Amino acid sequence: MVYINLLPIKKIKQHAKAVQQLTLFAVCFVFVLAVLGVVGLYQASTAANLEKEITVLNAEKQRYEKILAQIKKLEQDKKLIESKIAVINTLKKTSALTVHVLDEIANLTPTKRLWLNSLNQSGMSLSISGMALDNQTIASYMDELKTSPYIAEVNLISSSLQAYAGRNLKSFNISCAISVPGTAEPESSPQTQQQ
Repeated sequence: MVYINLLPIKKIKQHAKAVQQLTLFAVCFVFVLAVLGVVGLYQASTAANLEKEITVLNAEKQRYEKILAQIKKLEQDKKLIESKIAVINTLKKTSALTVHVLDEIANLTPTKRLWLNSLNQSGMSLSISGMALDNQTIASYMDELKTSPYIAEVNLISSSLQAYAGRNLKSFNISCAISVPGTAEPESSPQTQQQ
């Protein structure tokens, strides 16, 4: 007896193979979707964490900006105070300067051979005019002035013969720069700076 297989085996095999492929494709597709979903959730979580960090950093930045503004204000106040201290130190050095200069001139002026007619101080410059018996007295007086720590740059401006009380005497004008002892260089006068 001969059996005839009327079932379409090829079709059934093809159908089973197609179903298997579709199932595999569906499983792969679901797996890919699951992976993409997990990656998406991870990225969303990372983005949320980054946004939180950004807000925290912005809040910190605003707090630090206030501190930086305070630091800048303190630096400006410090510069102002330092300039005031410098002015105070300068005033301390120069407060009794005129008294010292007058004392030096009084001590260095020879009383028998020379006398002073006028003494003018303008800033850090000093002008002395007077009468002397001769040129040597004027020269020695200038040398004496140069020895003072408060007087620098002694220059003879003019010297002329002048009759006084029946005698021919020497009239003179001397210019000096006043210096503060303890400074490296004598401070120049405004007139010296302009020339």
